[in-house]
Amino acid sequence: MIEVSRTNLLMWILIAILLLIQASWIFYDASRRGENKWLWGLFGLLNIPSSLIVYLLVTRLILKSKKCKECGKRIVRNSIYCPYCGNKVV
Repeated sequence: MIEVSRTNLLMWILIAILLLIQASWIFYDASRRGENKWLWGLFGLLNIPSSLIVYLLVTRLILKSKKCKECGKRIVRNSIYCPYCGNKVV
């Protein structure tokens, strides 16, 4: 019985350490990119690894894209031409 509780305690400590590492990295990366570092850092404390996946998707793809005026598909913000329709977007 004692061995089960020690294993559970070690598991919870490991989860807490991973959450703190994840939240710290998200906080650091968000401050480097000019995002809301406190909001993203707190979001990183929620769970592993889905918070990190959501952060990476939102900051790397969704916030850094725009719609092509010709075809309406999402493209990288600093693109010169749309990869879908070939329209010059700059």
